[in-house]
Amino acid sequence: MMEHSIAKFTQEIDDWIELHCPESMRTPMPVSEQVWASSNIHFPSKDSKDWFDAMVSKGWCTPEWPKEFGGGGLTFDESKILKQRLKFFGCRPAQINFGISMLGPVLLEFGTDEQKQEFLPKISRGEIWWCQGFSEPGAGSDLANISTTAYLSNGKYAIEGSKIWTSEANKADWMYCLVRTDKTVKKQAGISFVLIDLKQPNIDIKPIQLLSGQSPFCQVYFDNVYANESHRIAAENDGWKVAKRLLQFERIMMADMESEGAVDVEPLKVFRDSHPSASLGSKKLLKKIIAHEMRNHLIEMTMSRSTAESQNGFSPAGLILKYISTEETQTRWELNVSSLGMGGLEIVDHSAGVKKEVSKSFFYSKAYTIAGGSSEVQLNIISKNILGLIS
Repeated sequence: MMEHSIAKFTQEIDDWIELHCPESMRTPMPVSEQVWASSNIHFPSKDSKDWFDAMVSKGWCTPEWPKEFGGGGLTFDESKILKQRLKFFGCRPAQINFGISMLGPVLLEFGTDEQKQEFLPKISRGEIWWCQGFSEPGAGSDLANISTTAYLSNGKYAIEGSKIWTSEANKADWMYCLVRTDKTVKKQAGISFVLIDLKQPNIDIKPIQLLSGQSPFCQVYFDNVYANESHRIAAENDGWKVAKRLLQFERIMMADMESEGAVDVEPLKVFRDSHPSASLGSKKLLKKIIAHEMRNHLIEMTMSRSTAESQNGFSPAGLILKYISTEETQTRWELNVSSLGMGGLEIVDHSAGVKKEVSKSFFYSKAYTIAGGSSEVQLNIISKNILGLIS
C-alpha cells in the first residue's frame, strides 16, 4: 500500500472503532467475559454483544476471508493494519473461535465450494463451537498412530473409537476429526479428515477432572457415529496433509495466544508498581524484564512475516515461533511472580486484581509448552524438517 493509502485506511479504522467499540470493550478481558462462538452463544454484557455484532457485520472477525463467506475481503497488509489498530485501542477480541483460527483456513485451501458455502459464513458469524479430535489414548505425540476407524457406506462414514484431551468437547457443536480409513497402508497414508456433528446419538463425552477441580478437557467415545461423505475434507486417505496444514495454523495461533483475550499484565508495569524504589536485586530483575520485552518485539515482527509466508504454504518460522513464544510466555509470568514476591503465588478465592491474575496465569502458563504439541516434539520437528538432521 502507498503511504497516503495507509494513512487513509488507518484513519478509517480509527473512526470506525471510535464509533462502534464501547469503552468497556477496550479494557483487558478476564476469561469469564470471553465470548465463545457457539450455536448457543452467550454474551456477558450488552456491550460485548454490540461489539460482536459490529465486528461480524463488518466482516472483521475474518478480515482476509472473501466477503461471500462473511469475511472483510481485506488484503494481508490491510488486515495487518487492522490488527495493529485494534491492539492500539486495546479492543477485546469479539469472539474466541477455533473455527476462525484453525479450521477456516484449511477449508479455504482444501474445501469444496459446497463445503465453503456451508461452513465458512457460520464460522465467521460465530454460530459453531468447534473442537479438535486428534489425540487418542494411544496416539498423542505419535499422532499418525490413531486407531479411530471410519468405514464408508451409502455416502456416510460409520465411526468407531475414542478421542482424548479434547478441549471443551462437552460444549462444542462440531468436531473436526482424524479417522483411519485404510489399515493396509503406511500410517500417515490411511488417514482422512472429517467433520462430525456432535449433536447426534451414540456420542459419549466425558469431562476429565483436573487437580484444580476444573474439566476443560474431555474424552469422546464414538459408537457407530456418522459423518457425511460430503463432510470429508480433501480426498479419502489424504487427511494427513490437511492435519499438518491445520497444525501450522494452530502453532501460529498458539504463538499469538497472549493477545487473544487473556488479561494482559505487563511485567514492566507490575515491576514499577511493586518496586517504587529500586534496590540492587530489583535492578537485576528489571534487566531481565527489559530483555524479555525486547525478545517479544522480535517475536511479533517474526510472527508477522510467518503469517504472510503461511498464506502460500509451509512457513518454517511457524514451528520455531510456537516453541519460542510459549517459552517466553512462561518467562513473562515468572517475571511477574518475581516482582510480586510470595503475593504473586496466592491462589485463594479472596485474592484480587493483579495478584489474582498473575497467580492464575503463572500456573496456567505451564501448560503452554504442552498445548498444540509439546516443546520436545516441536524441537524434534524443527531438527528434522527444517535443519535436516537425522532423527
